[in-house]
Amino acid sequence: MLEERGIPTVTLISAAFAPLAQVIAGRLGCGGLPIIVIDHPVGDADPNKVRQKGLQAAEACAQLLVTPVEALEREFRHKRFPPAPNVVPKF
Repeated sequence: MLEERGIPTVTLISAAFAPLAQVIAGRLGCGGLPIIVIDHPVGDADPNKVRQKGLQAAEACAQLLVTPVEALEREFRHKRFPPAPNVVPKF
């Protein structure tokens, strides 16, 4: 499905929302959508920690954006993101 769009795409999301993002992507026909999880909370009082998170995310994005679609589909179609430790599902 990603190949049909022809636009390299990566989703950056905090750990608290990664499972939900994956479900939504799957329902939209993009089950192999590359998702990069950033530790939650994203913000931090220490600018150096924020900078480090940004650099790591940028490096991961750059690598995924040049990865062949078939490889991304294999890696992300069945990948599961566990809920963040502080997240309690509500039913």
